[in-house]
Amino acid sequence: MSKFKLFHLSRMLILLSVVAYSFPVFAITIQEAFNNAIKFDPALRASRFNQDATSESILIAQSRLFPQISLQGASNQLTQTTTQDSLGNLSVSRSFSGPSVNHQFAIRQGLLRPKDVASLDFSKLQSEYSQIKYQSDLSELWVRVFNNWIELVGAFQLVEAFEQPLTLLLAAVKQENAKLLQGDGTKDAVLEAEAQYQFSKALHVQALQTLYSKQRAFEILTHLDSNSLRLQRLSLNPNPTFSPNDRDRIWLNFKDKSFEIKFSKLQEMLQNQRVLMAKADNLPTLDVLATWNLGKNDATSTQGFQYKNNQIGIQYSLPIYAGGSISAAVRQAVLNLEASIADSEAVANRLEAEFQMLWSSWIGQSARVEGGYKLVESSRMQVHAINQSYKHGVKTVQDLANAELVLSRRTSDQINAVMELIKYKARLSKNGLQFDTLL
Repeated sequence: MSKFKLFHLSRMLILLSVVAYSFPVFAITIQEAFNNAIKFDPALRASRFNQDATSESILIAQSRLFPQISLQGASNQLTQTTTQDSLGNLSVSRSFSGPSVNHQFAIRQGLLRPKDVASLDFSKLQSEYSQIKYQSDLSELWVRVFNNWIELVGAFQLVEAFEQPLTLLLAAVKQENAKLLQGDGTKDAVLEAEAQYQFSKALHVQALQTLYSKQRAFEILTHLDSNSLRLQRLSLNPNPTFSPNDRDRIWLNFKDKSFEIKFSKLQEMLQNQRVLMAKADNLPTLDVLATWNLGKNDATSTQGFQYKNNQIGIQYSLPIYAGGSISAAVRQAVLNLEASIADSEAVANRLEAEFQMLWSSWIGQSARVEGGYKLVESSRMQVHAINQSYKHGVKTVQDLANAELVLSRRTSDQINAVMELIKYKARLSKNGLQFDTLL
């Protein structure tokens, strides 16, 4: 009778757990975890600062095309003695003491500045690159949060799956020991029952340690309480997000939203702009220059005088020969451009190979999840059947414990398979689907 009570107690606890999980709870959604991770992730914060810093280069480059206005001057107390030699070894001396002043106000405006214009276009491309880099880092954070959320929820489920058969396995050990004492059992049966229990207990301990590490990783990433996900569940038979017939559509989305492709194209544009910057070093420049000058006693010839000078004109520069450095710089920039074009082709090839690997893995994992779910359902039916036989005294606790053990292992395998499947789907469509469409 005590065996029946023990069995029913274990089943009741499991039933209560299942019922509890069916009630709504204030659990953290993936989107909420992602939004919080954006606030605290240091890598994303660094990326944002880098983006802001790079955008300042546009203003720096623009400033070279705006009027350059300067005011400079000096004011001193001058004491000067001037001696002039004359015929007959005679000399004439004159002394002066007074303020010496010189102030200049200048405005320079570039009219023809090909190098500065090319530099401005280069700065804009750099800023665009940093913006895409931030978007890429945001996408990577998306994947990290998604994986942490999935792994944490899966870890909770794995702990329960490994914990489920422990009560019956322990009862089976006690039963075998009792049978041995009564002379109705064998020592090897006792050892086998104890080994099954200890091994299952070790799996449970390992699952607990994995859960602790997943909880800490989630909390570090999101600064949220990981226990709020304790009642979340991954479906052991998830609905397909897309079908094998969607391959071409998924590939186009995968390619169009690939940050690697965007980076490679921008690198081409940056290298092309470097070619223009290198060629601009061999082009003329033209500026208009206006100055206003106020001086007093600032030279020997102006002692005792105050004067004002106003000038306006143009200033040009025409490179003629620089020892071949400009031509070499142009050739270097052209070669770097050709290298960027080749790199873009290599990136495209790697991306297609990566997609094919992911797609094939998703197809295979989908089949595995589908088959694994049937195994889990089969084990559940076996547990139910053996349970009925056990109630009528046909099966023993050991038989029921073995059935629960098989169900536990198949369930844990299915949980791991489902997690891998969801991760594949996330990598295939991380830029094109929302979180809830992947679960």
